[in-house]
Amino acid sequence: MKRIAGLNLASLRIAGAVLAALMLTSACTTEPSAPAGPKPVSFEAQTPLRLDIASISVESRYQPPGRAPNVEHLYSVTPVSAARAWAQARLVGVGPRGTAVLTVLDGSVISEDLPKKGGLTAVFGDQQDVRLTARLRARLDVDRPGERPGELSQWSVNVEASANRTVLESASLNERDAAYGQLMQQLAREFDAALTAEVRRSMGATLR
Repeated sequence: MKRIAGLNLASLRIAGAVLAALMLTSACTTEPSAPAGPKPVSFEAQTPLRLDIASISVESRYQPPGRAPNVEHLYSVTPVSAARAWAQARLVGVGPRGTAVLTVLDGSVISEDLPKKGGLTAVFGDQQDVRLTARLRARLDVDRPGERPGELSQWSVNVEASANRTVLESASLNERDAAYGQLMQQLAREFDAALTAEVRRSMGATLR
């Protein structure tokens, strides 16, 4: 009985060692999960602008170059997508006729390498690496036919918003993605404030 018990104990020790080795191998070969990327821009918390028109659309005349120094093509969240989200959430048509068209003219994000200091700062310091600058320029056109044939009222406003953010040399890929996401949120707030003010100032006759 002692011999059998000893064999069982040895078998358990071997099985435990094999299991530990398998767990260690699995931990070493498992790849880290991919970063989620920047969160989409949302304007759902803002009160919609109710316009006396029937339809709303968004057009983009901006064509991303797809190469450095532009970086917006590397992300799903862009100034153009922010403009589309703005129109979808902030503009509501409550009239029987008329159109509102938001046209994006510039939706660029530029990455600029920053100059580095030499000496001890270069050796021991964590310097600024790049500056991200985002721009969103757009025009909102509202056309509303009158009740009589040939009558047409038109309004048009142009706005431009920009934002920038710097990234440290030591920033990881996730941290750089986070900086881009914060840049998009900042740009969205600037764009929302500018375009909302222009609509209320120049298109008051269409607001309901």
